[in-house]
Amino acid sequence: MFALHFRYLSEGASGGLGKSTAYDLAKRGAKVILACRNMKKAEAVARAIRMKTHNDNVYAYYIDLGSLRTVKDFVQDFQKNEPKLDVLINNAAYLGPRATTEDGYERSFGVNYLGHFYLTYLLKDRLKKCAPSRIVNVCSDSYAKGKLEFEDLAMKNYDIYGAYARSKLAIARFTVEAHRCWFPDVVLAYAVHPGCVHTELLRNWPGVFGEVLRAAARFLFKTPEEGCQTIVYCAVAEGIRDQSGKMFENCKPLKTKDFVKDKAKGRQLWNKSLRLCDLDEEPDVSDDEPTPEVNNVKVTGEQDETGAQHLANPEGKKEK
Repeated sequence: MFALHFRYLSEGASGGLGKSTAYDLAKRGAKVILACRNMKKAEAVARAIRMKTHNDNVYAYYIDLGSLRTVKDFVQDFQKNEPKLDVLINNAAYLGPRATTEDGYERSFGVNYLGHFYLTYLLKDRLKKCAPSRIVNVCSDSYAKGKLEFEDLAMKNYDIYGAYARSKLAIARFTVEAHRCWFPDVVLAYAVHPGCVHTELLRNWPGVFGEVLRAAARFLFKTPEEGCQTIVYCAVAEGIRDQSGKMFENCKPLKTKDFVKDKAKGRQLWNKSLRLCDLDEEPDVSDDEPTPEVNNVKVTGEQDETGAQHLANPEGKKEK
């Protein structure tokens, strides 16, 4: 087991991929924090996971990624109660008709990207303190269709898929930039394309097309248990430190479009995000930063047919 040295924070974990990820980590003995908007549902999920895994260290906290105010409140509460954070999993997503967040941002961009950015940025010092640590951002291959125009964040010509793809492009670029900024502090960042998974993500797609998608998903898409395997892999697997900043699919690095790695656009997104979150801009990061001389987080156990590790005990982790 993890001897409870590992603390995982997974938001959007009241259902679908997040719930399956939380269960998988909890059954390995880790302490898992579920950060969710629907607390009634989240507490029921946490209770069920505790009962099924016999792991009492599964808790639910409130967060609404569509409200930067509640993200900040969550971080303050988390830091007051939780001394460690080893892995942050950014999972929650919105896909649906035009809507706005509490802060007035287009909802797909605000929830799927900006809320994650703000949460991660506010927790960066805790992640650095607990290094080697990891950030796992749930992405999608839809990023390749995304168009990110800062002068049109409201997306005047809104369409559901375009808004979703734009948010996933932002997450993909954020992952690369987080790697550039924090890899010297041994905070590793990974993006994950879980594939097409049957979750509640499609529940807000309106009309006949939405009904067809939801019906097809029941038969053609992966189950959440199958879809979460690469998320779990990036959270726990050994030997992938050198793959930080990359996207994974089916527990393997996935070649991404070159524009995702554009340094200037990545830095532009980072600074724009800081301004949108009312944070101070940072100086650019030198490409000459030394590679950190810290061992990978090592795990023991065998891989199943999905490539995910069934862990016994991590080694090489700093004791606090």
